[in-house]
Amino acid sequence: MSNSKADPPALRIANAVGLALDRIAVVIATSAVVVIFLALMAEVFVRYFTSSGLGWPNEVPNILFPWLIMGGIVVGANRGAHIAAEFIRGQLSRTQLRVLMVLIHLMVAGVFASLAWLSLGVIQITRAQVFPITGLGQAWAYTSMLFGFGGISVASLANAMRVFFAADPSTLDQTETEHMT
Repeated sequence: MSNSKADPPALRIANAVGLALDRIAVVIATSAVVVIFLALMAEVFVRYFTSSGLGWPNEVPNILFPWLIMGGIVVGANRGAHIAAEFIRGQLSRTQLRVLMVLIHLMVAGVFASLAWLSLGVIQITRAQVFPITGLGQAWAYTSMLFGFGGISVASLANAMRVFFAADPSTLDQTETEHMT
């Protein structure tokens, strides 16, 4: 993913969008883990020292775990860390592979954009449902679907742009050897 001045503007934009999306998703996933851990740890300490609980930390995983999952999924989609059919990729010429990968990324972008749109209805429905202790609407948890599906759609569009401008599309989405176990 070069970002030199010689790259076409569309590729520079796609790389910038991908980088921003990646950083946002990492912050969301990391924040979710930290907040879940701290809330549950606070519940453990209070329960240990007072024999009664705070209550609200029990709802934190229900609210934030979907954000953790969707953050991770968006990172994986943006970085190309997904299951791929390597056999098919190896049998195609550069041009054929480029066309196939662009079409797949565009198809994924379309499907997940439609899922993001449908998630708006789910969010609307769950607004009336609240967690009993915190009083937060369950829509907070379901909004993660909008982020996840929308993020995958945006990442797929950025990846389609990267594939389109890549000198050799077969060099994209190569898994690093330390992550192959």
